[in-house]
Amino acid sequence: MILTGAEIEREWANGRITIEPFTPEQVNPNSYNFRLGRTLCVYRDMPLDARHGNECDEIEIPDEGYVLESGRLYLAHTIEVLGSEYYAPTFAARSSVARLGLFINLSASLGDIGYKGQWTLQLYSMNKIRVYPGINIGQMMWWRPQGDIELYDGKYQGATGPRRSDIHKDFHKQFARQRFVGLRASVDPATTGPKFAALAAHSRRFRVPDAFCISAEEFDGAFSDDQRRGLAAAFDDLRATVGAFLTDSLMDIHKIVSGVHLTEQARQLLAIRIADIFGDDESVEFAVRSSGLDEDTAGSSLAGIHTTVLNVQGVDAVAQAVEQCWRSYYEASAVAARIRAGDFSHKPRLAVIVQRMIRPELAGVAFSDPEDGVVIEYVEGLADSLVAGVAVPVLAKSAELTGDVPALAEVVRLVQALRAAEGYDVDVEWAADVDGVHLIQVRPQTAASQQNPCHDEPVADAYRLYFDEIPASVDLGEVSAIYGGYAAKRGPVHRLAVECGVGVGHGWVVHFNGRGLSAAETGGRLREVIDEGGADECVLDFGETLRQIVVHKAELLDRLAETTGAGPDSTRLHTVIVRDYLRGDLGIISRRVGDDFIVEYTPEGLMALNRGTSGAAAVMIRDGQIDPADNPINAHIGELAQFTGAMSDRYGPMTLEWVRQSGKLFFVDYSLLGGDALNSADARVISAGTAAGPLLDLDEDEVLSRLSIGPAVSVDRSQDLSGHEGLAEIIARVRACSEPPIVRASRPYAVLSVLIGEVAGFVFDQGSTLGHLAILLREARLPAVAAQGLPSEGHAVISGGTVTVTGGK
Repeated sequence: MILTGAEIEREWANGRITIEPFTPEQVNPNSYNFRLGRTLCVYRDMPLDARHGNECDEIEIPDEGYVLESGRLYLAHTIEVLGSEYYAPTFAARSSVARLGLFINLSASLGDIGYKGQWTLQLYSMNKIRVYPGINIGQMMWWRPQGDIELYDGKYQGATGPRRSDIHKDFHKQFARQRFVGLRASVDPATTGPKFAALAAHSRRFRVPDAFCISAEEFDGAFSDDQRRGLAAAFDDLRATVGAFLTDSLMDIHKIVSGVHLTEQARQLLAIRIADIFGDDESVEFAVRSSGLDEDTAGSSLAGIHTTVLNVQGVDAVAQAVEQCWRSYYEASAVAARIRAGDFSHKPRLAVIVQRMIRPELAGVAFSDPEDGVVIEYVEGLADSLVAGVAVPVLAKSAELTGDVPALAEVVRLVQALRAAEGYDVDVEWAADVDGVHLIQVRPQTAASQQNPCHDEPVADAYRLYFDEIPASVDLGEVSAIYGGYAAKRGPVHRLAVECGVGVGHGWVVHFNGRGLSAAETGGRLREVIDEGGADECVLDFGETLRQIVVHKAELLDRLAETTGAGPDSTRLHTVIVRDYLRGDLGIISRRVGDDFIVEYTPEGLMALNRGTSGAAAVMIRDGQIDPADNPINAHIGELAQFTGAMSDRYGPMTLEWVRQSGKLFFVDYSLLGGDALNSADARVISAGTAAGPLLDLDEDEVLSRLSIGPAVSVDRSQDLSGHEGLAEIIARVRACSEPPIVRASRPYAVLSVLIGEVAGFVFDQGSTLGHLAILLREARLPAVAAQGLPSEGHAVISGGTVTVTGGK
């Protein structure tokens, strides 16, 4: 809406429009006439350069006038100082001037709200024309704006006389803004990561500390072609070896990444961008945060695996912090996390956020919760100790707030608004200072984060892989399927070997947090347990795609911490499988052939024998005679033949694998000649936990169904049905097993509650997690899953979301 002449005069009188000097006769129906100043500027050299300043010569217009040449640009100025903090100005030539063929601006008729000064005019004439100082050359108009007003504070503010173009001052700033996008820019999560994209999206509505992002493309562009090829080769090797040579590969990766730095041009633009957003105050502190392209998504948080650097001051320190974040993408814990997720890409998918550091009075995290509304955990000061699991936070729920801490009420409103905006439950990091509550980070609450439990006390526990029952409190996580395979296949035969007096390699399920590894008591106890094995080295399994990493036991705790990112103060729990690695001086394979036995061996080790990378000598035992009689394993022939025979009698034709170390035989593994019959299936968890035992298949569906729908069965198991003939037979079958079995049934029949306390667990072909039996099983902490496609007999292991069965004879 344009202001009328009367409104212009009224607002000038009110101080809301600046016109100095003001002459009422210069007021038009909807504009104000301004006059030509005495000074002209003309550019000295051609061509003009937008990247550099261009020199001008000044011309003073005499009283008798000055002739403007046609086709030439003259910079002129208004006599009046014009402007407003309330209205948007535009200007144009007076129509009488335009009729002479004179332009007073070429393409820049719009001014900014907040500018006050003499206005530079661009005079360009179609004809030769004489102009005079003080003539009415143009007219200023003011328009009423709509929306929030931000006042101009640019390079031309307060100008006097004609101002040459200062476009060169914005040249690098323009490219810095495009290259390092700010919060209010158009943001692509594919290059900035979801973390920065979320902050940018919400910065228009909520209080977010000023920030800009160094994209993942910048990181990628810092690598040379040779460095990229080296990274690709290292990650291809990790994929091919399932991470078995992780240590060697990481050494190659770190050597490459240590040579990657911000380019000189990027450093210059970084300095310009910092000055552009934060000014030239070198005391400003920054938080430099990683923003992984695969972090903070609906399916994965990857929380804490990349670096954040706080309290950074100065451009050089910011550049170093950016490179530190880059290097964290290729640290052991980050690489291991990606490999465990099946990602072997070498490409750097990491952006970096440079953000104004907040010095909060309170800071913390908050979650939207369907039952409790908003749950807040906070500490005094910075929240880095809280998110790292170091500090013990104060817990607050929105329904219980009393109003004593106003910042918490503001946090509740923030989380509720974010929850409504996103349409899903959110995990929010916030900080509160004298200005109010600042949004530091917002992301979806993910299944991954919920399955990543923490414990404030030091934890470093080891459970024997083949012999101990794993407590329900231990979340096997990414080693669930691996544990199931080991426990189902090797567990029974390792126990048989011990019964027969045969040596076996030790193995453990190790459950730990960073505090447990670093604490002298818990870490020392774990070292002692692992040292009980018969080897100086051990093999680590972190997940399906990161396995068989051989390390010396003296380095075990350091390697666990490095690969999982479990720092000295970390409370996040991890589970890893550790097994003795017996190199030995001989690798041996034995097999029964009819009534005879054949044994092959090589000093190059069991792996070489299995993979065919070495030659092997053979010994035949026929009718109790050894051929050849002179061989290095002669002293062990009896033990080899006895246990090979016992295993073959129980499980059928097979080969047994052995290692001789320090003069003693150790049984390692076996392979059925008809196939190992190892069946593993993904399962839906009905009741969490880990269990192992013989699989007992119940096919009495008619009996179980009839009793389960009758009135005698209820959740509180108030009536004992164990005397029922059909149930009595089932209970007898359960008790006849050599150890508590894992019962398989087609459905979770409620009547099966009578077996609680008698069995190790349940496997159902299909079933509900909300039925009566499911409730009772969870109350009793008895593992149960639903899975299909498994055999009807064998040794079963339930571990997390998998069930594994080794078939019987």
